[in-house]
Amino acid sequence: MSRVCEEFGCVPSVAAREVLRLPAGLLEDMIELRAYKRAKDLYDAADTAAKQQALPASPLIDLVREVDFSLADEALKRNVRG
Repeated sequence: MSRVCEEFGCVPSVAAREVLRLPAGLLEDMIELRAYKRAKDLYDAADTAAKQQALPASPLIDLVREVDFSLADEALKRNVRG
């Protein structure tokens, strides 16, 4: 409940109501997506090698990096074929 309150800026009574009202897992998915967005914003702001090295050690930063490299690889493959 505390995490929901913190993430969405609400009091526990509102968080409890929303947990009961929304489909199971939706709030958790939203919290996870918001955390990914924060990690992506940090990653995108690290525009130099030194800033990249200073990124926090985090599974989400690792995931953002992996997705970024995968997307770049796909773009390169399309350009080579195209």
